[in-house]
Parts: sequence; structure tokens; C-alpha cells
Amino acid sequence: MDHVLKGHLEVDGEFLDFENGRGYIEKDWGQSFPSAYLWLQTNHFSQPGISFKASVAKIPYMGYSFVGFIAGLWLGDRLIQFTTYNRSVLRKSVIDAEKVELVIQNKNYQLEVRIKREASTSLASPILGLMDGRIEESMNARIEVNLTDRKTGKIFFNDIGRNGGLEVAGKIEQIRIP
Repeated sequence: MDHVLKGHLEVDGEFLDFENGRGYIEKDWGQSFPSAYLWLQTNHFSQPGISFKASVAKIPYMGYSFVGFIAGLWLGDRLIQFTTYNRSVLRKSVIDAEKVELVIQNKNYQLEVRIKREASTSLASPILGLMDGRIEESMNARIEVNLTDRKTGKIFFNDIGRNGGLEVAGKIEQIRIP
């Protein structure tokens, strides 16, 4: 979820230095994107070694569908997970043209996420295995992450990640929870 970059690129005679930058890699499986989804990620917090990723989607499953999610906050040496399959609960998922707000709880923590949406770029995306679709992705979202201990109410982590990746696609009303 967070690694150091080394190296550079030269594009049209311009030298782009990535030395000591931050990196993130993930792999998606499948031939198409869900009918509605939200994806976001940043590892540019006020201190290095912190990374956050979340996605919410309308998941098709054996003839029906459900809203599924996965979120992880990497805090240097520890991953705090919020997922459909570990019995976390998505309490809020509000998406509009200016912002995204999420509230997710697991047995120990409450995670609150607020994203200020910025300008996006159109990218190719798969539909039935072919890159015929289009999605909008921003790489400069501002992502505020607040993690609270549910038992004590103590704020465990609060920071704003910059240079965030954000995709909002499809029929987003399918993944809204007010």
C-alpha cells in the first residue's frame, strides 16, 4: 500500500525525477467494472509510511447484488481493515459533484472519510474484457481520514491526504447510504 519510488523518466527532453516519491500498486480482477463504484487512494499524508485505500461497489453475486466495500488504513507497520467480509458496516456513503463522504465501522474503530472532488480525466475501462468503456479519474483529490476508537471516543488518527486518486463511476445512487 505504500512504497518508496526510485528512478526517473525522460519525456520529450524533460527529466522527471521520482526519487524518494511514494508509490501504491493494486490489481483488479474481472472483465468489467461494477454498475456503480467508488475507489480512492492516497499515501501523501503529513508523515511518510501512511496510506489509505477504500472502495465501495455494487457487487453482482449469483443472480442478485449487494453493496460491498473494502478500506484499509496503513499506519507504518499496521493495517486497520474495514471490509464487508470482516463484518464491518458501511454506515454512510454520500456522493455528489463536490464531495464524497463515507462512515464505516468495525468492532474497534469508526472510520470517517471526506473527499473534496477535483477535476478528472477520462480513461479507458473494460466492458466484457474489451477496453471500450470510459471512467473519470482524478489524481489530485484531497482526502480527510479520521479514525476514532469506538470504546473510548479517542481520535486515533486524523490527517488529510493530498494527491489522492478518486474514481466515481456508474449509477452512484446504487451505492448511496444517507
